[in-house]
Amino acid sequence: MNGLQLKNQFELLTKFFKSCSVVNADGTLLYSKDQGRHSLTTTRLVAFQIVKKYLQPQPLDFFVLNDPENGGFQLTKQIFIAALQPNLFLVWDEDFEAIDFKIPPTPLFDKGVRNEFVWKALVENRPYSPALEVFINQQKAKADALLKMPQFLDSVSANKNQQDWLKVSQEVFNVLFNTKAQSSGEAHFKMAPTQMIKLKLTVEEKQNVKMFVLDMTNTNLATDFHAASHVFESAAVKKIIDFYGFAEFFNQSILDKIKMILPPRSIVSKPHAEGLHNISIQAIASQLCEHLLAQFNNPSRKSHTSFQYSNFLSFKVQSGNSYYNNLITKQCATIDCVEALANSHKIEVKTMRRLENRSHIQFEVKCQEELTLTVDNKYDIESSDIKLKVNGKPQVRGCHKLVKSDLVEISWEF
Repeated sequence: MNGLQLKNQFELLTKFFKSCSVVNADGTLLYSKDQGRHSLTTTRLVAFQIVKKYLQPQPLDFFVLNDPENGGFQLTKQIFIAALQPNLFLVWDEDFEAIDFKIPPTPLFDKGVRNEFVWKALVENRPYSPALEVFINQQKAKADALLKMPQFLDSVSANKNQQDWLKVSQEVFNVLFNTKAQSSGEAHFKMAPTQMIKLKLTVEEKQNVKMFVLDMTNTNLATDFHAASHVFESAAVKKIIDFYGFAEFFNQSILDKIKMILPPRSIVSKPHAEGLHNISIQAIASQLCEHLLAQFNNPSRKSHTSFQYSNFLSFKVQSGNSYYNNLITKQCATIDCVEALANSHKIEVKTMRRLENRSHIQFEVKCQEELTLTVDNKYDIESSDIKLKVNGKPQVRGCHKLVKSDLVEISWEF
């Protein structure tokens, strides 16, 4: 097979998955993509290695986990692992917002047969059991659909095809690497006086070896703000891949060229029990990498500027069994909750305007049922240009109950 045919195989295999990774029995990354709100390539690899080590997956096995201290990202993001063939595994993540408990690496199906003991403990006797059962069955159906193409899977899992694909990606990497500048630089961001993330990024070629080195040695030790190393790594890798245009050919041959130096028990190498800070740390990682890469490739090298963090607000609103995710940045705003809740007469929009460079939305809760507002990240940093208030009171990260007549205000610069 030529390179295009090999690439098409992996694109077909992952067509119906938004964010996923393909690995072989050795744990070698064959293909990966992240098209969701978060980056999880390295996280998914860690999850696979844990399952491989402790559960010895066999063909037709199907696993799930979400434990942020054991290969997961956060409680609401479920990571699934399907053993398609002895040398082919698919790992992907999907959100199920209602789950608020840890799921360690768990075998839901053993060789295609549902594990009834696990199913009863995990799925049954919960307020949202019917929805959870549908959700898991939908994920299992995705894997089952692939299992109906055995000849195709044979081709993807063939060792020769996998090695040829890795060689093709290596060749693409060598070409694209040379289209950008080589350099070294540092940038940092402080969430608080003792909560600094400092990145030294080096892009270099030595003895015909092209490498990216991300050195976090001078990052502060973890206090109350921290995340697992794979959380930081996933975001940093994604930014490098996108910046260089490696995405369509991203696999182990490219991943091996990105070296991370992470001090132990630091802000970027200590898992949080619930993954509460993961999206904030991923945003910092991504922005630090983007800033340095842009500086390296700035035609006017003397015009370097200091790093400026671009703040954002991620929040969701729950109404019954429905969850509405929302994201506000300087570049865009996705506020699904307003239209959906207004159409169902659960809120009434009082104000929606844009003046000069600032947007403002205000709505009043009109329903009898309680709504839940969950702020996902610490957006209320010093000099924040984003405001979220309920009855005039600023809201911090965490869950907040909304009752009838509550007035919610959101404003931001764009």
